[in-house]
This record gives sequence, structure tokens and C-alpha cells, in this order.
Amino acid sequence: MSRSRSEAAFLSEKRTKQEMIWCVGALFAFADSIEAKVTAAREKTEKLRQSILEKAFSGQLVETEAEIARREGRDYETAEVLLERIKAEKGNKKKKR
Repeated sequence: MSRSRSEAAFLSEKRTKQEMIWCVGALFAFADSIEAKVTAAREKTEKLRQSILEKAFSGQLVETEAEIARREGRDYETAEVLLERIKAEKGNKKKKR
């Protein structure tokens, strides 16, 4: 093999190695960007989860029984009123005995 052929082969090999190194670097950069997007998505998901739980526990996600009763045109008594009525009924039963 002549010297120029061996130099050409060497340069070609070197160029191929450089291209491979560049491709691997690009793939690592791409993997890093995906990792960053996944991390951001996880953070958003956690914030959304907390927001949903907060709304659920404060009664903002579903109609309350009072709202349903009003919509259906029926009476609704609060827990306080119900407890007072139960206490009064118990008191009346004790007096009758």
C-alpha cells in the first residue's frame, strides 16, 4: 500500500471516529434534554396532584349535599341542625319514660 493510500485511510478513519464522537455527544445532549423534561413533568405532576387534593378536601370538586338538595328542590339540614334535632328527640324520649 502506498503512503498516500495509507494516509487517506488514516484520515478517513480519523474522520469517522470524529463523526462517531460527535454523534455520541449529540445523543448524550438529547438524553440530557429528555431527562430535564421528565424532571419538569414530574414537578408539574406533583403540583397538580397537590392542587387536586386541596380542592377535593375543601369540597370544590363535587357538589355539596346542600347544593344538590337546592337544585332538586328539597329540604336540607346542616349537621348542626341535625344534631340539635337528635338531641331534642332524645330529651323528649327521656322525659316520656
